[in-house]
Amino acid sequence: MSLRKKQYSAHAQSGFTLIELMIALALGLLIVAAGLAVFLGSSRSLNLQSGQSELQQNANFGLSLVAYDLRHTNLNTVSSQRVNNITLGSGIIFKKENLPTPLQSTANLETELVTLQAKDTDNTTGKSDRLTVQYTPATNSVFNCEGAQVLNASSKVVVQRYYVAATPQQVTGEPTSYSLYCDAGEYSTSGSPAAITGLGAHGSNSAQQIMQRVDAFKVRLGVKNPAGQLRYMTIDEYESAMTTLLAAPACITKTSASCTDTFLQVASIHIGILSRSTGAIGADASLNTQTTFEVAGSPVTLTGDAVINKRYLRQAVNQVVAIRNTLGASS
Repeated sequence: MSLRKKQYSAHAQSGFTLIELMIALALGLLIVAAGLAVFLGSSRSLNLQSGQSELQQNANFGLSLVAYDLRHTNLNTVSSQRVNNITLGSGIIFKKENLPTPLQSTANLETELVTLQAKDTDNTTGKSDRLTVQYTPATNSVFNCEGAQVLNASSKVVVQRYYVAATPQQVTGEPTSYSLYCDAGEYSTSGSPAAITGLGAHGSNSAQQIMQRVDAFKVRLGVKNPAGQLRYMTIDEYESAMTTLLAAPACITKTSASCTDTFLQVASIHIGILSRSTGAIGADASLNTQTTFEVAGSPVTLTGDAVINKRYLRQAVNQVVAIRNTLGASS
């Protein structure tokens, strides 16, 4: 064989055929596709877990702040450790009767500033509740829920109001963002306080933003009857039951023992929020189909664009706060 033929033969045997190249390319693409699938799956899982972690952390932290403040409810007030919608000094403010006479003419008191059910627009088909509490601090200097220092606090009654309002900064393409706010005020424990100083701000002008992305805020009351039996009631259910009691013959004189001994006393507060995640969950949105949640014993249903709602995780977080400053009260 000539040298030229030997060289040609060697070159022909050292290459790949077209079929071999196609097979190698196909195998390579399969390996890349498998690796990409693992990467995308891990990325989705990480995003989902991060969203859940962030959601739980923010919701639990925010609600714990509210619960801490609510444990002061009824502290050192003139209510003789009773909480109801008739007694002066009641730790939960339901009506004007729970405040000293000079304050009962406060503008918008019973329509805006007291505890109210289904008052504020939120991201559900219903509305969020409001909760207003009062207490007298045990020390001369405290910080209210707005972070403002209250001096000579032991001679004042601190009033704190919790409610939901739309956040000033909204993000296009997201559901409407609502926040849980706390609006704080105070009045003197003297016989004739002139006003509840500082109470009445709405939105973000002076009230403190406690939690962002709160789709709903609900309140339920743990109520004790004269026999010592406990049950949960919504704000409206409680006030309706008290109205029935006050219409009974025993309450011709509302301040008489025969009447006050029939009152339903509030022993605990069940609060709940529906919290929304900050970031979208991407491809997992198609699996996020829950639209109804139980918040403080009440079912709430999301409203708005269903497709947009699916992009965000939500969690209902609930907590019961015992009003410890009622434990010494009789019925």
